[in-house]
Amino acid sequence: MSFKKIILVGETNLTRSILAEAILKQIFQKKNITDVEVISRGLIVLFSEPISPKASAVLYENGCEEVTKRSNELTQEDVDQADLILTMNKSEIDHIREHFEINTTCMSLGTFIDMEEEIPDVTEDSKEAYQACFELMKQAMEAAADRMILELIST
Repeated sequence: MSFKKIILVGETNLTRSILAEAILKQIFQKKNITDVEVISRGLIVLFSEPISPKASAVLYENGCEEVTKRSNELTQEDVDQADLILTMNKSEIDHIREHFEINTTCMSLGTFIDMEEEIPDVTEDSKEAYQACFELMKQAMEAAADRMILELIST
């Protein structure tokens, strides 16, 4: 399978999915992969709002390139253009299946990388909590990138 557009979906697109987007872009940049578009979206975005300044600071301190700093809602157009959709947890898959027509690979990040535990959302508004989420997400996205690259090489 060839991945040209990857969408990382979270509930609100304010923390985990944005961290995942920034980390995956950074991994691809370091591996000189330039022909894959990575974006993040949310399932419940009543209005676009900026991500937490602490999340933004963690991204900056970890050398991640600029990502969309505001939440964006997943649309049918996004789904139609995607080659791979990864959600931050398994319950979001059900929501996508109920509200969108899916003609591409759509699964939870944990399923994609054979990880039993889900990465918890940040519940404490501290820089340390965002950094901890970043570290867990980085491990998960490195595993996801390895699988994507392996599948790209195999095709």
